[in-house]
Amino acid sequence: MLSLSKQIDAVLQPVYKQRGKIIALKAANILVSILPPLLTTQLIDNLLQDSGSQAIQYILTIAGILVVYFVLDWGQDYFWHRMEYIGTGLVRAHIFSNVVRKNYMFFKEHNIGEIESKVVHDAEIYAQSKLSRVPLLILNVMHVAVILIILLFINLILMLTVTAFGVVFYIFYKFINKRLRVASLKEREGLTDVLTNTNEILAGAPTIQLYGEAKYFAKRFGETVDKYEHLLIKLRKWKGLALASTNKIVGLLPLAVVFVGLGLYATGAISMGYVFMFYILLPYLADPIKSLTEYNIDTQNARAVERRLEEMLSEKKTKRIDLVSIDKINRLEFMDISYSYTNDNPVLEYLSFNITPKDAIAVVGPSGAGKTTFLRMLKRQVLPTSGKILVNGIGLNDIAEKSYLNRVTVVSQEIFVFDANIRENIKFGKEVTDERMARIVELCALEHLNLDDNALNLSAGERQRLGLARALACEFDILILDEPTAELDHDTELRIIETLKRVQQKRECMLIVVTHSKSVINELCNKMLNLGKKGKMS
Repeated sequence: MLSLSKQIDAVLQPVYKQRGKIIALKAANILVSILPPLLTTQLIDNLLQDSGSQAIQYILTIAGILVVYFVLDWGQDYFWHRMEYIGTGLVRAHIFSNVVRKNYMFFKEHNIGEIESKVVHDAEIYAQSKLSRVPLLILNVMHVAVILIILLFINLILMLTVTAFGVVFYIFYKFINKRLRVASLKEREGLTDVLTNTNEILAGAPTIQLYGEAKYFAKRFGETVDKYEHLLIKLRKWKGLALASTNKIVGLLPLAVVFVGLGLYATGAISMGYVFMFYILLPYLADPIKSLTEYNIDTQNARAVERRLEEMLSEKKTKRIDLVSIDKINRLEFMDISYSYTNDNPVLEYLSFNITPKDAIAVVGPSGAGKTTFLRMLKRQVLPTSGKILVNGIGLNDIAEKSYLNRVTVVSQEIFVFDANIRENIKFGKEVTDERMARIVELCALEHLNLDDNALNLSAGERQRLGLARALACEFDILILDEPTAELDHDTELRIIETLKRVQQKRECMLIVVTHSKSVINELCNKMLNLGKKGKMS
């Protein structure tokens, strides 16, 4: 697997092509910005020596250059930020697409706040660093080099005075870099904690209100924010030290130049016009020095972010190349399957059964009997501690995960509904003809709904039937249903049972139904798996 850096380089390749144009614009902008102080020096000398005979010509030339400078400055700013916005969007999309492909255990190990922080905030920092690192370094070094060359032609001693400050600047940043990087990493982790806490409390807000414990959770959130504030303050301390030191170095430069320049003028080594030009060129040197300071801070921050993103996106297991692909499931067998979260407390023990097309198994058992774990095994979210699961006589671990899951469809208890109309929620990204959609809607007792209405407004029972409609829009050999009629009235339940019978008959598929409903058990299922009796099939 490619490193994160190489992945992002590939994603940003179309945007990287824009950097040449932006560097050229910025370089032209830098060169044009230096011309006014040079011409101002000539204007001063002309006024002092020739009574201002060419003053109007110099003034008009400077004014024209300032207009060109304005246009270049606006253009480079627009294209620079355009590049950053496009690149940030591409990187966020790439990281998000990798995250949503992760397996069940990934989402057990990473909370939503952490993922949100990395996909939204860390991705932006990393993308902008990737896009701007090379151009900023080239342009700022070029900017400093051009100014130093001009200063060298004016006077070597003054140029060496400026260079001495640059050496102090470099030594200082060698010391501060590591501390900046550590503080940046901790600040990112603190932001993750704040987002996690926010998501948890907002998701549970109705329950919190019912229990009257809003004050307790507000206090918990406040404690998390306080910790984050301390991390922000610590990071700001190091950033502030970097920026303040840069400002002081830049602020002392004019004093040093005036002091040395006046000494040289007194000895006749340099004219007053050149001392003035040297002085007014210093701000042009200060800008790239400050920019390099910001560049250094951003680079340390990006390195911390890169580590966080790599930890999230890294693959913990090597992909096998000898896996078998299947295009149909004809038989599913559990052979002495056991599973335990800890060695002392098995959730499932010695579970054995088999299922073939047209079988419908009712999975029953008391709370804690392992029904949820059993469904996770069927969905390949967890692996058995011992025993074998065979598909068409082949071990499940020897079958390509995608080819197996393509033949399995699940209707969960909690139906995921996104902010779109009912039709799009049923399609779920698939192509479904209008004729087939109408048939599915009727089968799932949703014909009374306007498919253009927003699905977020559906009742619990309608959401449950929407989940079934979404499943029926798929091709499958195994249909897993978790309490499919729990939110339905008796008449609608019987209608859904008839629908499932017809679907099973037509598709010759297998049904695995977790249910407490006697109607489902008696009217739909021909086998029953009682997890409360050590997985006995009846």
